[in-house]
Amino acid sequence: MQISDEKLWESCLTGDKEAFKEIYCRFYSLLYNYGSKLVSDKDLVKDCIQDIFIKLIQNYPSLSPTPNVKGYLIKALRNKLYDALEKEKPTDDITLYEEVFITDELFPLLSFDDSEADDRARHLMQVFSLLSSHQQEIIYLYYVNGLKHEEIAEIMGINYQSSKNLLFRSLSSLKKLYLKKD
Repeated sequence: MQISDEKLWESCLTGDKEAFKEIYCRFYSLLYNYGSKLVSDKDLVKDCIQDIFIKLIQNYPSLSPTPNVKGYLIKALRNKLYDALEKEKPTDDITLYEEVFITDELFPLLSFDDSEADDRARHLMQVFSLLSSHQQEIIYLYYVNGLKHEEIAEIMGINYQSSKNLLFRSLSSLKKLYLKKD
């Protein structure tokens, strides 16, 4: 039986190195994939993930319990990447979203044998790329990572209702763009 994220986090609060290791193994892939959608520098993403876990291990006595370990780590990575980019570039050149959120995770449809389905999937990817980076991010967080609006709101620094509204508007825009005749 797998230990819940919350129980592992509680063990981390006591300095349990094995619990930190398990949290790291459990979330590394998700964090790397998410970070890779925000910035194109994969080494920066890896470094930021490492930095987060080093800081967690060093500062475990000051950590607080959290019912949402996944959301906590995603928000920490988002903030760490933003800080790293801010140090590298002048403030007016900062672009957190250098990459779009188009992935095989979001659009697994491209492996259809049917050429019409392939065309529809390609069209969907094209119109998805026309959405703003925030619209792409919320769709990715909600549908690929399976986060709830409370978690998304915390990660994106918006309130709960704004998260719901942004997802609704994003899906409406996606549908409108998809159905639009060229």
